[in-house]
Amino acid sequence: MHIPYYFPTIILSQALFTNAKTYTFPAFESSTTYFEQSDPQVSVAQVKYSQNFGLKTEFSWQDVLDQLDANHKLFFLIRHGFGVHQCNTPSTDWTCYWETLDGYDGQVWADALLTQKGIDECTALSKQIKSTSNFPFPNTHYSSPLRRTLQTWQYVWKDITNDAPIIKEYARETYGIQTESKRHSKTYIHSNWPYATFEDGFTEDDKLWEANSRETGQHRKFRAASLLNDIFDSTSSDEKVISIVSHSGMIGSLLKVVGHREYPVDNAVLIPVLVQRKKHKTKDYVLDKPDKTFSDICPDKPSQITQGPGLTCSAAPFSGSN
Repeated sequence: MHIPYYFPTIILSQALFTNAKTYTFPAFESSTTYFEQSDPQVSVAQVKYSQNFGLKTEFSWQDVLDQLDANHKLFFLIRHGFGVHQCNTPSTDWTCYWETLDGYDGQVWADALLTQKGIDECTALSKQIKSTSNFPFPNTHYSSPLRRTLQTWQYVWKDITNDAPIIKEYARETYGIQTESKRHSKTYIHSNWPYATFEDGFTEDDKLWEANSRETGQHRKFRAASLLNDIFDSTSSDEKVISIVSHSGMIGSLLKVVGHREYPVDNAVLIPVLVQRKKHKTKDYVLDKPDKTFSDICPDKPSQITQGPGLTCSAAPFSGSN
């Protein structure tokens, strides 16, 4: 079967990016002392994640909490559970055609929902948290505005805390071209997660996602630094433990911004990171690269599409938060 398709012609200047801007934030630093995943002397394969989320045996959670003050916070970075946009083996057809659509044949992956596997992963993480002795529950919760992160927060935290997440636009995944990174409206989010609150200035419609351009890694690192700085500014010294439910790309950028080693974060995994905001040291983030175009991402677009996307799973039934 031949499936007709259309690739829009994208005309963007490849000249020098003349709108370069420089943003300066306080410098951030992560501790290598307390957690195995933060210690470059411990190989990734040796990290004992299932035991106290990688907390080294010579330390207690109280030892970590004793280090926290106005300039030091313990962040729990959580990647969303397995989503319907991950139900396809990566291929050029998938990345360069199907992911640019909202869905196909009744299946929707735009602003992707969790699969049943993803829900089960989140439930398992919630159980791990509840079974961890002396686990320091977050004082403040944040979430990306995308549906899979809000679902993840729901299945991980809703039954074990009376708190609710604050939705942060900059906590979202790399955005543009592929529709899994396109968010729903503020009204839709509120109607489905009414207990969540929105940061000041959160817009009704998605002002970031565009069908013909994709955010650069450079810009995502800027977002990560801005997000961290905003959290430090908006929380008191008593709010020492912070949870952020986000995405692999953004978590990777957060780790880079705080000087953490590269560390793979699987779906529905929580990694604790002790972060210091430096008092007298800053870092510049220069934005001098244009957004990526479709041609940048897909220089060899498929010549024709001969079959459907071949998803190996589907989104779990969804009717909003419980």
